[in-house]
Amino acid sequence: MRAMGLWLALWAAPALAAGDDLAEINAVSRAWDRYAQLVNADKPESTDLLAASSFAHFTFLRDAALYASAEQLRRLPSDDRVKVYLLRATQDEAALKKLDGVAVARLFAGKGWISVRSDEENGPVSLTHVTVSGDHAVSEIGSPTENNFQFGPDFVREKDGWKYRLESSTLEASAAFDRSATNAGVTNTQMTEFVLGRILEADPPRLAVLDRAPVDDAAARIRLNEQWPDYDTVFRFRVEALQRKAEADDGLAQLALGSMMLDDNPQYVQRDPEKALEWLERASNNGNARAAMYTAGLLMQDPSRFGDAHYRRVLPHLQRAANASNGMAMVELSHFYAEGLAGLPRDCRQAAEWQARAEEAGIGHARNEQVWTLATCPVPGQRDPARALELARFMMERKDKLSPSELDTVAAALAANGRFEEAIAYQTEAIGKVSGEITERKAQTATIKRMRQRLNGYRKGQDYVLDYSVYNEAKEGKY
Repeated sequence: MRAMGLWLALWAAPALAAGDDLAEINAVSRAWDRYAQLVNADKPESTDLLAASSFAHFTFLRDAALYASAEQLRRLPSDDRVKVYLLRATQDEAALKKLDGVAVARLFAGKGWISVRSDEENGPVSLTHVTVSGDHAVSEIGSPTENNFQFGPDFVREKDGWKYRLESSTLEASAAFDRSATNAGVTNTQMTEFVLGRILEADPPRLAVLDRAPVDDAAARIRLNEQWPDYDTVFRFRVEALQRKAEADDGLAQLALGSMMLDDNPQYVQRDPEKALEWLERASNNGNARAAMYTAGLLMQDPSRFGDAHYRRVLPHLQRAANASNGMAMVELSHFYAEGLAGLPRDCRQAAEWQARAEEAGIGHARNEQVWTLATCPVPGQRDPARALELARFMMERKDKLSPSELDTVAAALAANGRFEEAIAYQTEAIGKVSGEITERKAQTATIKRMRQRLNGYRKGQDYVLDYSVYNEAKEGKY
């Protein structure tokens, strides 16, 4: 039976790019279709469509079947480990030594131990997109999801045409195998024994027996370590495709590439925050809402760049992310309205509306933001003390759990409604809690100073109206 079908994983990859040579794309698709047809019919000649690297990989698996220790077998991805166990279960030492990589591949194909995933209606999975990058080709096997493309087989161009890299499916097949074991509530060993029994149509073999190598050769085990496959090659091929698609202005590819450049994964792409921002901004400009939020966040990380031109650069990304229901973008956009940045009119009502939506989107501190805006708005006619206090009652019911900034906000709402004694009590408690929450001395000092100024006002029967810009103070290094 077929228990080792090809599993093709989801991963961030680009769609078909304009400019790729259509003839090459069609050649890759034909090679895959022919391979799938032959291998699913258990035809050994399907191996004619495999890359030389696949035969080298099968040679390694043959050597692992002969010499690998139990510890080495545990290092193998699950899919390759099953292949080694199949060889040990069906071939003796003499037979194994006679097999080269091509012969092993033909054995697996002829036995039906490798195949291409199929369904009854449509047959073997087909390629929907192909990205050609030099002598490499990366395929997709379905339409993209919201966040990912469905990556499929990898190919290389050899002297007699495009060939499938069977080993490129190993990690995805292994991950699927491991998930199946987890979902079934069994150990990997139990799942392996079960699968081997199904494939061999016999009682499940004991791995304790198959773990013992036919040949005890320490030098050969050392050579195995030195020849261990580079399973990550598949990801490097995909990064090549990703780069090509990003350059062709694919927004999802730009998002993926930019995100990778923010991480420290030098085996795939060098960390480069400036280049990452460039790719993310391009992705946002191509309409990608996730990239929009990343872009806005990166741009707002450096207060030294704050200014009108910078805010105007940030604004479209914030708007795009906020309109896509990103709660944090909603909060930040509300600040732009509250302070009148990037050419927006200073509008506390609009700011409060975005803060209300952010709370609905699950942003916990958005209620505090909204109360503060309504209670302290400096725009004539836009303060709404009654609404601020109405919203603050929920916070007051949970007074013991409020942070210093939340206590400060409730005090402002009370003062805006003329309830100065209560405002003084809340503000005094807020000041007393600051040192326990803000440990950075400069920020702590600035926060306490401003809170005390408000407290003095409340003691004089004066409510508080916002009289500073958070962004300006950040630019000046006060926070």
